[in-house]
Amino acid sequence: MQPMQPVASGVVAPASRPSTLAWVAVGAVGVLAIVFTLRPIDDYDVWYHLAAGRLMVDTWRWPTTNTFAYTTPLASWVDVHWVFQLLLYASWILAGSTGAILLATLLVLGTVAVLFLDARRFAPPTVVALLLAVALVVASPRFVPRPELLAFLLLAIFLYLLDGYPRSGRAIYWLVPLQVVWMNAHGTVPIGVVLVGCYWLGATLAFLPLPAGWRAASGCTRAEWRRLTVVLALVTLGCFATPWGVAGALLPLDLLPAVTGASQLSSRIGEFRPPLQGGYALPLAYTWVALLVVTAVSFAVNFRRVHLGRLFAALIFGYLSTQALRNVALFAWVAVPAVAANVGDVLAAARRPTATPDRRRQAAPARAWALPPALARAGEAVVVLVVALLIASVVTNRLSYFLDIEREFGLGVSADHAPIDAVRFADEVGIAGRPFNDFASGGYLAWARFPRERVFIDGRTQAYPDDFFRFYFSVMDNPNGWPQVVDRFAPDYGLLYHVWSNRFPLARYLMTGHGWTLVYYDETASLYLPLDDAHRPQRERAEQAFAARQAARSVDDGAAVRAAGWWDAVRVPVAAIRRDTGYGDFLSAIGRPADAARAYEHALALDPNASQTRTSLGFAYWHSASPERAVVEWRDAVRRDPTFQPARSALAEGERRMRGTPQTH
Repeated sequence: MQPMQPVASGVVAPASRPSTLAWVAVGAVGVLAIVFTLRPIDDYDVWYHLAAGRLMVDTWRWPTTNTFAYTTPLASWVDVHWVFQLLLYASWILAGSTGAILLATLLVLGTVAVLFLDARRFAPPTVVALLLAVALVVASPRFVPRPELLAFLLLAIFLYLLDGYPRSGRAIYWLVPLQVVWMNAHGTVPIGVVLVGCYWLGATLAFLPLPAGWRAASGCTRAEWRRLTVVLALVTLGCFATPWGVAGALLPLDLLPAVTGASQLSSRIGEFRPPLQGGYALPLAYTWVALLVVTAVSFAVNFRRVHLGRLFAALIFGYLSTQALRNVALFAWVAVPAVAANVGDVLAAARRPTATPDRRRQAAPARAWALPPALARAGEAVVVLVVALLIASVVTNRLSYFLDIEREFGLGVSADHAPIDAVRFADEVGIAGRPFNDFASGGYLAWARFPRERVFIDGRTQAYPDDFFRFYFSVMDNPNGWPQVVDRFAPDYGLLYHVWSNRFPLARYLMTGHGWTLVYYDETASLYLPLDDAHRPQRERAEQAFAARQAARSVDDGAAVRAAGWWDAVRVPVAAIRRDTGYGDFLSAIGRPADAARAYEHALALDPNASQTRTSLGFAYWHSASPERAVVEWRDAVRRDPTFQPARSALAEGERRMRGTPQTH
């Protein structure tokens, strides 16, 4: 059965020429994309991508084994990110961290531009701008210099070409070289094949006796269907066009459990967890849920003219977004043109004549449904205002503060997300050899010290065997397994990124009579050395240098006066707040309550209403033999937030102990 010829879907009538205010909304969305991406480098994996790019430039070959690690040097490393890594390293060579951030900004801005061109075919620019703004908010946690940003741009181009077919004719063949680039830039999921498969399946089903509107929206001629079938086959073959051949093509299948929440990494790494189970701020999670609902409603409202390819894509990527946080952005991008097309069909209310098999493809004359001009201008003004407020909240870090995340607006490198000072200290005092480092610090260590040193582990999840991950996590969970690390790998020093509390047990273990000692710590990382004669010179130099540094720091802290200006009145220093709070937690964990109290005091000077920080300050005072000050802080915490139960419990217990009242059960 010949499918009905598709007519123009959601075409905006010429009479609905966009106003200046509508284009202001579009421009504001572009600015929003830029400010979301202008952030100091704060992702742990950026560093090993840089190191891989440098390795390929230095050696003129692709890596094949786990070159960066001494623990599993013979493990296979199928580096399907190599195209992006070379781009990233080139941007770093040209302009350092600013170059890397600008590369990320260009990729995000390009993604938004292509999606706008795609969705603009179907809906007015203000509607598209609003959809893109929502998608940007949902996807914004992923806007770091990582390979998936190139995948975002390729995804947008795929959608543009697929939504333009069959009108675009042979332009659909551009999908084949683009898929080859994709498979050599970001191979987590063969997204290109999935997208083409969705649209091919929709076109195939249109040959069946489905509702007329579905066949009109999804169908094509047999010749056009054969061309799409050839493209699907070539795109699938393009997955094998990597330096690793079959191994490169099969790697996405090996990684699929991680991005669907079915691997041991899913419970360990935030981006592999479902959006509602951690690692994603609740307001962002609710926005993602709202986008899911809006997408579903748009298909329901446009039920009579559903485009099956877009429906299948929305279903698949919507489902994947429920399985892992890193898939949420993919769904957000897919949703923009899908919702725009459905909304456009409803708004256009076109007069579509019945199609016949021999009807030439022509855009049906559209009878545009338009809002009254005053109401339309009011809607455009609201969109502009909302996007402008979003831009202001991102630039001032107030959105990050509201979401309780560490992202800051600006350039450079975030010292809170890499052990920069700890590695510099190690270089100064001659700490070298085989490190034991945790998962988060390995990427930076590979960038800073390879090839003279190799790491214990880093974020390349595809480069380490599963049994090694199990061994590593078992030691992090239970430090009593540390002797096995020493027996198997004989590390010369330990480096822990201790911002997270799950590092505290191992930190306490290494500094309390198990043949190791703590020789350095700062707000981000700590260094440990063995208590043996072979490492005595390093240990003595480190202890002397660290003591001098701490003495100088005490003087600086006492004399420091925080400069205040107009910018300080509107900008929230979210990184400093999180840094000082985390530092206080670490100092409390290693038994330095007086120092912890000073760190909490610094954090509270920036954020007086942080209930948990004030409660922690009370505990630091209590363990520093200042119970009266502890009770004062707990009372203040309860006064500021009477519903904060930890402060209420601490206050009740503190007052009871100070009165000498025995505890009752």
